[in-house]
Amino acid sequence: MILFRTLNTPKKLIISIVVINLIVILILFLKLEREIPKEPLRTFPSFSKSIGVSIHPGITEQDIQQINDAGINIVRIDIFWSNVEKTKGTYDFKNSGYDELNNLLKKYGIRPYYILAYENPLYEKQRSIITDEGRTGFINFVAATVNRYKGQNIIWEIWNEPNLETFWKPQPSIAEYSTLVKEVSPIIQQKDPSGVIVAPALAGIHAKSLEWLKQLFEENILEYIDAISVHPYRNNLPESALYDYQLLRKLLNDYSGKDIPIISGEWGYSMHEKDNISINEMEQASYLARIFLINSMAEIPISIWYDWKNDGVDKNNKEHNFGLVWYDSTPKLSFLSIQTISKNLNGFKYIERIHTSNSENYILKFKNSNEENIIVYWTTNKSKQNIKIPLKSGTGEVISMLGATRKLKWGKEVDLTLKTRPNYLIID
Repeated sequence: MILFRTLNTPKKLIISIVVINLIVILILFLKLEREIPKEPLRTFPSFSKSIGVSIHPGITEQDIQQINDAGINIVRIDIFWSNVEKTKGTYDFKNSGYDELNNLLKKYGIRPYYILAYENPLYEKQRSIITDEGRTGFINFVAATVNRYKGQNIIWEIWNEPNLETFWKPQPSIAEYSTLVKEVSPIIQQKDPSGVIVAPALAGIHAKSLEWLKQLFEENILEYIDAISVHPYRNNLPESALYDYQLLRKLLNDYSGKDIPIISGEWGYSMHEKDNISINEMEQASYLARIFLINSMAEIPISIWYDWKNDGVDKNNKEHNFGLVWYDSTPKLSFLSIQTISKNLNGFKYIERIHTSNSENYILKFKNSNEENIIVYWTTNKSKQNIKIPLKSGTGEVISMLGATRKLKWGKEVDLTLKTRPNYLIID
């Protein structure tokens, strides 16, 4: 290219040369743009802390302080589009309460997990995004939200349980939801490079939900997200999810050459007394600990318990009885359970399961960067199991699920009593 002139060059020729050069530069730029490969998705960050809880609007500083006291370091909550944008084009994060919440999370060092949801009656008639106007409005809402709270290593989830009619009306749509993700994801990436993009917050891990997820993967959705989120609710034992995770991971491997992390984005057990499937306070505390432990076995980097506080006082209402604390904020045994696991396993990584002759027994080994070891053990059998496992002679401390402690000394084997409530052997 000629990017200079001589004293004898005619003025018209100079102008022609400049114009030609500008055209050539533009062509090269456009060609270069086409040849730049799509950047790979950000690697999912590693965590020494991965314990979260779902909360609802109306949370107070006292709640956030209690959450922090429990050792919980991630909070998941909906950012309702309809609460933020009550007038078209005006986004009110202050009066909707989200600014106050975000400031409290910052104050207590808790990581936000924000769900970008749902419909807004200014744009859509039902709980879904099905019109061009609604999609544009939602994208603008997302841009405003992400721009306001960016730079906090936030987990951004696009919608909640879109495979259920409750959350995507009149019925779930692969085409509509995948289109939304493909248009929203680049906005989040552009506005908040520190953020992690999660979808689809799948309700359940069973044949029907996995088929729905498979169809979503066929729409190339994995190229637009950093992790998938699932809600593995069930009426049976938490350990049954290990098999479901295997099915899910196989499906992921079939559709992606990358290691896509799986988040347990919402999972809990209600203490409601209906339908003859009620569990008591101690059982809820046990299931909670076992959820986080088997999620560690399945290499789930983040686990969110549903939810923080009982939503009411009706013992027969399922939604009123999921909390770690009662409706009046008094802690349940589940609060002590999550406090114990967060305190003792903070910074530790799951290493292996020590197998015994009984498949109902779970003996897990954890280790931290200082080569310190913890063995966590329990059984799904209602009868306690007395076993011996080989272990180098030493001493340690046994910590119960609720935090009680006792000293322990052993020779070449250690005697363990396994119950349905996990115990923690801290090896000196």
